[in-house]
Formats: sequence, structure tokens, C-alpha cells
Amino acid sequence: MLLVTACGGAQKVTPAPPPVAKVGSQLITQVAFDTRLQSTLVAIGQAGGPANNSAMTAGVRASVLRSLILDAVIAQEATAEGLAATDAQVEAEVNNEATQAGGISQLQSELASAGGSIAQLRDEVRSQKNEQRLEDRFAQQRAAMVEQLLAGGADFAQTAKQYSDDTGTNAKGGDLGSITLGDLKADDPKFSAAVEALPVGAYTKMAVRDAGGYDVIKVYAKTATSWSVRHILVAAPLPYTVQNRPAWFGETLFAAVAQECQAGEIHVYLAGAGANPCAGAPNLSPPPTPASPAGG
Repeated sequence: MLLVTACGGAQKVTPAPPPVAKVGSQLITQVAFDTRLQSTLVAIGQAGGPANNSAMTAGVRASVLRSLILDAVIAQEATAEGLAATDAQVEAEVNNEATQAGGISQLQSELASAGGSIAQLRDEVRSQKNEQRLEDRFAQQRAAMVEQLLAGGADFAQTAKQYSDDTGTNAKGGDLGSITLGDLKADDPKFSAAVEALPVGAYTKMAVRDAGGYDVIKVYAKTATSWSVRHILVAAPLPYTVQNRPAWFGETLFAAVAQECQAGEIHVYLAGAGANPCAGAPNLSPPPTPASPAGG
């Protein structure tokens, strides 16, 4: 406890708690950790999970910290790409949620009933925007790579087996089979327009952005009423959620974390097994000392 002298006399100032981790120059604060931990524990309890289970709580604490570290890495990558969500964009999303809920007080009540808060919502909005934007950018780059492979003579079906995120067709070389005119009209308009424009044997020379992601489409046969189509989908679904994170994107993110670990850029100050994503890497430095208030 610090005493700061002001005009009205000495005031007690409680220093901020030390951070729980650091990724590069970005500190992960105790407040951010507690906010996400509380909402996670409440959600587990509401889903029927065990209460007052020390082993479960320890596991959740480690998982929450790892998720915050991953979000910090994503934020750094998004910033490097010029894609990071701004405070104004986050607040706009929160205000939109408040409008839909019938006002900020109603939103606060709804969030509290689920163990959340406005701070937790801001955290969630920022993390999701950063990840969605980064995933979309990487998906564009991956689709461009697929186009380069095809332009270099790669077989379409074999490329689909290796790179397509459509788990229903990638094992079949991306074969969607015969698509009727009725099916096409019910499909995504951008996908449908691309199919109708392609001559037999041709594929799109630029991936088509549709609701599922970036589609490279090939028409290999057609009749007066149907089209036989293969495609290579690089997933970038809209709307995007962490639950539908493509496997290749997850691998990219965890590789980035591994690189940060190898460079010594990740420091974990929170005690507990499993909290450090840099497996086996010792924490040799103590947590940074919180800055003293002005005049302290």
C-alpha cells in the first residue's frame, strides 16, 4: 500500500497487481485473466460442470492463460498486417449489442446472468475480430498459392485432396458431382455465377469469395441443365468463430507461438502446471514491478 500526498492529505493507493504473462512487449494483466477466468468458470457451472473442483479449476486457469497468450500472438500478427481491431471498432460492436439488448443496462444484466460483463464482451469482440481478420488474410494467401500450383500444372483433383478444407469432398478430389440449375440457384450467388461462367475444362483463375471462404472452382462437364464441378475450398467462413477454425490456420497460429517461445518472447508469471505454452521453458525472470503512481 502506498501513501500519496495530495492537497487533501495522504491518500491510500493500491498498486496494480503484477501481470500474469508477457508476450513481446504486451503485458497480459491480472484483470484480463480474472475476467476471462470468471466467465469461463460460470459457463462451465451453467453447463453442469463440477463446482469447487480444484483439479478442474487448475486446468481451466492454465487453459485460460494459454488462450490469452494465443490471442496476444494473434493481435501482434494482426497489427503487423494492419488488421488489428481498434478501440472504436470494439466499442461500436458493444454499442450494437446494447441496442439489440434494449440498452446498456439490459445488456449488462444479460451478460451478468451468464457470468460475463462489458469488459468480458470487449475482450471477446477484440479477440474474435483480430482472429477473423487474420484468418481471412491468410486464407487469401493460401488460395493464391493454390492458384499458383494449378497454373504451374498441378492436377486439380490431387491439389484438392491436399489443400481443400471441404471435408465432404476433398477425399474425392473436390468433386461436387452434378449440380442442377435448381441447386445452383439455391447456392451462394457468387459460387453460382462462377460455375455458370466457366467453360468445360476451365477453372477460376482467381478464388471466388463466398460464404464458406475462398473457392477455386472447375467445371469438368456440363449439359443443358447441369454442371459437373470440382472445387478447392480454403475455409474462411462468415460468420467466423473459433470453433470452426480451419486446421491449417490453427497450425499456423501454434507455429507462431512456438517461434515466440524459441525467441524468448513469452514469459509466464502465473504459477500452475500447464500454464506455460513454451513446454519445459523455465521462467528465469520475475514479473515486472508495477509502475508506482505519480509522486510515489
